[in-house]
Amino acid sequence: MTTPQHPEDFLSSMRLRSAREEGVFWVDDQRLGVFEPEAARRVSAVNWQRYVMHDRLVDMVRRRRSPEMRWSRIRAAWMTQLHTLATAEQHGLLIERMQRVLDARTGQDTDLTMLTQDVALRSLLPVALGGLTGAEEDLVRRDLEMKLARLVSPAPGGVLHHLRHLAVQIRAGLVVRRVLRQRAGGRRGREADLADPFVDLLPELGMDRALDVVTTVLTAIGGPPGTAAASVLYEFVRQPEWRRRLEAELSAVDPVEFRTAPATAAPVTHRFVKEVLRMWSPPLLLVRRSTFGFDLGKTRLEPGQWYLLSPHLIHRDERVWKQPDVFDPDRFLPGAPHGPADRTCYVPFGWAPKKCIGANIAVVQLMALCHLLCTRYRLTVDHPEAVTMALRFAPVPENFRGRLTLR
Repeated sequence: MTTPQHPEDFLSSMRLRSAREEGVFWVDDQRLGVFEPEAARRVSAVNWQRYVMHDRLVDMVRRRRSPEMRWSRIRAAWMTQLHTLATAEQHGLLIERMQRVLDARTGQDTDLTMLTQDVALRSLLPVALGGLTGAEEDLVRRDLEMKLARLVSPAPGGVLHHLRHLAVQIRAGLVVRRVLRQRAGGRRGREADLADPFVDLLPELGMDRALDVVTTVLTAIGGPPGTAAASVLYEFVRQPEWRRRLEAELSAVDPVEFRTAPATAAPVTHRFVKEVLRMWSPPLLLVRRSTFGFDLGKTRLEPGQWYLLSPHLIHRDERVWKQPDVFDPDRFLPGAPHGPADRTCYVPFGWAPKKCIGANIAVVQLMALCHLLCTRYRLTVDHPEAVTMALRFAPVPENFRGRLTLR
């Protein structure tokens, strides 16, 4: 199932319709838009309960059955590993990787949207799959960059382009298989990454399903984190008053305290990042297939029918946010009258229990980007008013060029 061809036009029409109606209505003959916060939360939570990893086609052809594996168990393994990575040392390594990419681009006129994609991907890849050789890392990164290009570019590309991408995908998959197999056999060291828990689960998962699990994480770091980082830069250059507030806070914060607990050490910066994610949360639309029936007011969603979710539309809904199109991080201060009506109205990482596992590390990365922009670099954009935000698979700044220089 694909998202509409022109998300900007689609979302504009949906905002008008959801403002008139109850937030739940048929977008077309096949897809139900579930844009009311509580309905979206309920549908997401119930449909997630019984998700399992099914046998792949190759298993069915070989008549080879695998034991059932619930996605909740996969998620629990990820969350346990992420807890071990939530340390000052690991945060410091993340910042150092970001800094290396940015240092290499200082003094150059550059496309800032693509720069942030590069920063996000290179800094998060070792979190998803570490210990790669240079050639292995280049291949996996190339696969993710080609997937991103298909999302960003309106041009579909020719047959030859698709065949080349397919070849890269296959070779990247072979890299993942080799890493898992060698770790399981003791021929490669274990790593503190999101792939490693599934080395121990290989006897139950099988290599094909383990590949799916690791590929899911790799795909997740190739696109949304970079567009979120681009949106941080977008508001950073368009909001001079908030830029000054961030610079005042971050220039005075203790670096060790920031790496240990960034949200506590830099609350203004934390609110700034939260507001960026409210206004420009990626992806714009989520397409799901229901496994249960739901009565949603005057509408019923039957099992097997498709439905759409959109954090973007919920974040811009005037029924649950006051002045939703105004950028104001102080709406997240306790008791702010223009803040969210309740927690179901702020969902930049989706809905529990299927909320994005990387939510915490994503916020750390975006806050770290702010810290680098305010303490190590100066960002110059000649005409920030000319920068526009296109709504594609996610909000993507266009005409966004600038220059980083060291302070």
